[in-house]
Amino acid sequence: MTTRLEPGAAPASQPAPGRDPDVVLDVRDLRTYFHVMDGTVKAVDGVDFQIKRGGRLALVGESGCGKSVTALSIMRLIDQPPGEIASGEVWFDGRDLLSLSDREMRDVRGGEIAMIFQEPMTSLNPVLTVGDQIMEAVKLHQDVGGKEARDLATAALRDVGVPAPERRIAQYPHELSGGMRQRVMIAMALSCRPKLLIADEPTTALDVTIQRQILELIKVVQERTGTALLLITHDLGVVAETVDDVVVMYAGRIMETGTVEEVILEPRHPYSRGLLASIPSRGRRGQPLHVIRGVVPNPFRMPEGCKFEPRCPYAWDQCKVEEPELYDLGGGRSSRCWLYDARFRERLRRFEAEGSEFVPPEVLTELTA
Repeated sequence: MTTRLEPGAAPASQPAPGRDPDVVLDVRDLRTYFHVMDGTVKAVDGVDFQIKRGGRLALVGESGCGKSVTALSIMRLIDQPPGEIASGEVWFDGRDLLSLSDREMRDVRGGEIAMIFQEPMTSLNPVLTVGDQIMEAVKLHQDVGGKEARDLATAALRDVGVPAPERRIAQYPHELSGGMRQRVMIAMALSCRPKLLIADEPTTALDVTIQRQILELIKVVQERTGTALLLITHDLGVVAETVDDVVVMYAGRIMETGTVEEVILEPRHPYSRGLLASIPSRGRRGQPLHVIRGVVPNPFRMPEGCKFEPRCPYAWDQCKVEEPELYDLGGGRSSRCWLYDARFRERLRRFEAEGSEFVPPEVLTELTA
């Protein structure tokens, strides 16, 4: 009979002093820099978020905003040099991952934290069968023999909806479709029943018709196993039915946090509003597609004030000279925008009460006159 480990089956770690034992991942002031010939790139610059056991959180933002670097920092997969995790803490199940030895961290990867990468064809070894690759992960983290590892690999493929897993287990990656290869990656990630699954743009390389299937699969498997989920995506539309909480990132910083319903239905930051407005909608047929003007700033020439100021339709003088803090809006919500500074909050409430979608530029001129 095949035995399968459940999340938390290993001896439980003691929660760190002052930490919530219900929180499986607690990232505190994480800063990851890359030192290159042209200078220093602050790819992740003071990121904080938490994921509860069995919870689901999405990191959202454009390419180059620091989402994937955040995930690689958690996994301790940053190339050093040129990369450097300059400061911060990453508490996972009562341990600070940044203080573990390389050997201890290797035990965590795959066994307790698993990661699904963007392109499965480059993540799978082309000269090994998919079964051998799943079995390798199982043997590395579980005390099982060859036959039991094969049974676990077959069961993992069956769990993620791969048809005829007994036959597929002997196939090579190039013999499978893109959607099937991504299912293999999910099976490999979940084969050891990790406590945290990190999915980095898991549908980017897939056809639109397959994307929803993969997202639904991740959600169903995550709910069934109790594994916590960190989903990384550039598309706010993807997260609507997949996660519970959202962290919006831009230029290495957190711009907004909240539940998925709050961020999608009532975004508080101009960047979040721009991302949502950029999603194609049947209700806007015949109308020009909305875009966020400009591009992500050059990492070597970041704006002195708010990093989104050059692209923000609501920016004013204050935004150019000083970067706003991440203002606490209550109820777990926050926004990094000067509109939520105490000096402007009363006026902001008045305009929101009048039904304004956001404070218009002419009002900002009046506020700062």
